[in-house]
Amino acid sequence: MNDLEQVGLLTRFLRGRKWYGSEWYIAVSGGIILFLVVMGTIFAPLLAPYNPIKAAGGAFVPPGGGKVVLVTLPGSPIESPQDIKGKKVGALARSTAAFRADELKAKTYYFPSAEKALNALVKGRVEAALLDKPDAAQLLPKYAGKVKQVGKPFGKTYLMGTDNLGRDIWSRVIWGARGILVVALLSALFSMAVGVPVGLISGYTGGPLDRVISLIMDSIYSFPGLILAIAMAAMLGPGILNIAIAISVVYIPTYFRITRGQVLTVKEELYVEAAKSLGAVSWTILKDYVFPNVVPSIVVVFSLNIADSILTEAGLSFLGLGLPPPTPDWGFDLNKGRAYLPRGYWWPITFPGMMIAIVALGFSLLGEGLGEIMNPRLREL
Repeated sequence: MNDLEQVGLLTRFLRGRKWYGSEWYIAVSGGIILFLVVMGTIFAPLLAPYNPIKAAGGAFVPPGGGKVVLVTLPGSPIESPQDIKGKKVGALARSTAAFRADELKAKTYYFPSAEKALNALVKGRVEAALLDKPDAAQLLPKYAGKVKQVGKPFGKTYLMGTDNLGRDIWSRVIWGARGILVVALLSALFSMAVGVPVGLISGYTGGPLDRVISLIMDSIYSFPGLILAIAMAAMLGPGILNIAIAISVVYIPTYFRITRGQVLTVKEELYVEAAKSLGAVSWTILKDYVFPNVVPSIVVVFSLNIADSILTEAGLSFLGLGLPPPTPDWGFDLNKGRAYLPRGYWWPITFPGMMIAIVALGFSLLGEGLGEIMNPRLREL
């Protein structure tokens, strides 16, 4: 019994660094990225502090922002945010301060500007005012001696800021991973479920059937992938299943070509000829002798296929052909945030774009690493 058979699974995994070198690190790096993303999708209800489809604060709050400041008149009995419950409180309409006032169950009066809310406080029309922290820093020096700040800025912060509708971007990024990963996985499974069996049959049978199937697959493969996906998505309509089917059509020829090429090589091997001479039927030969030799290539293609599917789904969503709004979707958020980039609001487009790149990179690293590891090669034990 050799040394490899005597060690446990964890030991084999750790020794992979020596056996495979840089390919091991590439595959593990991709696996770690994907593990973190998948864990994020599983625990999205715990990690996302807000409902991803509802406003959680003011529009375009920058990353790390969200604190508000409580302001009262000198001598006011209000000494903490909890004291404003049931009190008349002025706030800028549709601002984070207005959301906090409603959360604290105050009688909120909405004003067109933060300065008018302060003027209402000075004139005694309201008992307190809630201001977003940037507004407070700008206005309070002008009202020195007339009003006072109660305590320190308080409230939750938005890790990645808010979008144009006041929705928490962090929550949308976390929940958006579910949709894009489901679509990518389903499309890859659909492509594999069609392309692999057809490739096995076509490559093993040969003859006219092989030529006809190859011609059909080459015709599909000749279309630009994104254009074909756009056409299929426009025909099928929105929805997770429809988008997955639209994307899967693009990648069926990839599985077919890889599988067929492997079958053409394997079916000429001596052990296949021996199985035929012993009377093994075609199904048995395909199942027991040919398909196991195709599996390593399929695993690699599957990982890379998911990375491509993520980019394709994001492209479809960017064009308005992806998941229906207001479902959290990274591509859709990229499209909507693009219009506000010239105004300096960089965060609505940056974080969804980063997640698309990171997840696609994770699958690509995993696929590339597995591709090298699964290839026959000499290993140093």
